[in-house]
Amino acid sequence: MSQRLEISVGRASWSFDRRLALTCAALLTAVVVAFLVSVSVGFTTPIDVARILLGGGTRIENVVVFDDALPRALVALLVGFGLGLAGGLTQIITRNPLATPDLLGITAGASVGAVLTITASGSALAGFGIPTAALIGGLTAATLMYALSYRRGSEIGMSTLRLILIGVGLTWMLQALTGYLLSRAQEWDAARAQRWIVGSVSFATWQVVPAALCAVVLGVVWSLISARDLRTLGLGVDTARSLGVRVGLSISGTMVVAVVVASLSVAAAGPIAFVGLLAPQLAMRLTRTPTPTPVAAGLTGSVLVLLADILTRTLLPGGLPVGVVTAAVGGPFLIYLMIQSARKATT
Repeated sequence: MSQRLEISVGRASWSFDRRLALTCAALLTAVVVAFLVSVSVGFTTPIDVARILLGGGTRIENVVVFDDALPRALVALLVGFGLGLAGGLTQIITRNPLATPDLLGITAGASVGAVLTITASGSALAGFGIPTAALIGGLTAATLMYALSYRRGSEIGMSTLRLILIGVGLTWMLQALTGYLLSRAQEWDAARAQRWIVGSVSFATWQVVPAALCAVVLGVVWSLISARDLRTLGLGVDTARSLGVRVGLSISGTMVVAVVVASLSVAAAGPIAFVGLLAPQLAMRLTRTPTPTPVAAGLTGSVLVLLADILTRTLLPGGLPVGVVTAAVGGPFLIYLMIQSARKATT
């Protein structure tokens, strides 16, 4: 049986890996099911939720679903997708599973911008709003990280190893700055910022949905437009260059998109830990591709965050942020990846 799936419309045609297409379809189904379950928790059944969403609900049902449950589930879906996709993009261009927005300082920079907006009403960023402030923080951190890891004479302009090491150091520095801001803030503002820093969708409203939606749209559009270049970059810089890929432009553009997507996702629900690390690696193992596939990583991220939110409202103590659940899973997985990378380096 052919491993490629061909779709033709007129003179245009697209070729897909059959396993990848089937895995993405299964992940999409899992996202829809988890989304309906998330909306229904503590209220009704997933089937009734589908009926209400299709316009068959009563006035009370519509108020509960559309004003309370739906924004929370939608933000969990979109933020998980954005963080997973951003992690997939950074892992592709660096060819390193540890190169994620969490460990490169991107989400930490976005957090500084958002916390500064929440806790310091008189700051210059306060007038921009959390999404814009988080975007500014993420872009600033990424620019600093790139400048410090710059390597003269390199076509891609950076050393991957230096990028990761500097990113980790930058992350700790920015987290220290966030801690300082919290220590100087008013009690109410500090409590609000602390809930946000852990990563939570509990207080999600329709106001944060546009930022998360923009992140997903941007990430998906770029991934589709640059699909060939991204697949080729996964084979190595030299191979990509020999196949006609403009390596420097492709890597720079992908990095900018990853920063924007991660920053906007963080702005909507906080820096939910390890989604950018877990989702691409799990998706890669499901699809059996040599490098992460951004859209599959995004779908896996959506499933992870939705399931984590469902767990916090059912089996786990009430009020627990989703970031605690993802960190509990992601921590051991990070140790596994580090051990695996060390073994590969010694063979």
